[in-house]
Amino acid sequence: MPAPTIKHYMREGLLPRAQARTSRNMAYYDPRLAERVRVIKDLQSRRFLPLKLIADLLEPPPSAALRADAEETLRKHLGDLEPAIRAGTHDARAVRRAEAAPARTRAEVLAALDVSAAELDDLAAGGLVEPTATVGGEPLYSGADLEILEVIDEVRRTGMGDLFPMPILAPYAAAVRTLVRVEIELFRRRVLAGSTLPPRPLDEIARDATRLGERLVVAMRSKLVIPELHAAAGRPAPDPDRR
Repeated sequence: MPAPTIKHYMREGLLPRAQARTSRNMAYYDPRLAERVRVIKDLQSRRFLPLKLIADLLEPPPSAALRADAEETLRKHLGDLEPAIRAGTHDARAVRRAEAAPARTRAEVLAALDVSAAELDDLAAGGLVEPTATVGGEPLYSGADLEILEVIDEVRRTGMGDLFPMPILAPYAAAVRTLVRVEIELFRRRVLAGSTLPPRPLDEIARDATRLGERLVVAMRSKLVIPELHAAAGRPAPDPDRR
């Protein structure tokens, strides 16, 4: 391995200093470090993990093994992927398609949408709708938070408020939260397994996985809703070959 790479790994805390140096260009290292270097290169080049994360995942040198708490460490580092995950969400794509539609202040939401101040407070307490910023001390809603409020408004304006009452948001949120946790856990496991990941940077994988996961959920919901309606009505499932 090139000397500059070894020195770089040392600076990042991945490798210890040489055990002995016999000349300016010759040094001896613990032979067990060869396997550690191989693992580092694998994590870096095949799994595209940053060196800082690799240093946290590996046991202290000269070991080449992952720490016993590697999974927990990786879970904490997943928070660093937030910008990439946001870029892959429906929220981000909708904003781009609408050419960054303007946000709305709390006062504007209360004036334009069929949502009360008490309901805004309840939604914030439940972590479902929260201001994304403030302007002049006024809470500002945008992105997915504003979209939820607009959906609530449309539900009520189309006369379906009794079909979709505000309390229904709690079970919706619980179901979606469970799904999201499953997705994150699967992603974390695949990152540690490595072999199932495409050869691309981790942030790109996170962005595309978010985008494709959302499409999959929408498609599966469309696929399953009709059979569930038939089951609820005590009718046989529809024949998929009938159009």
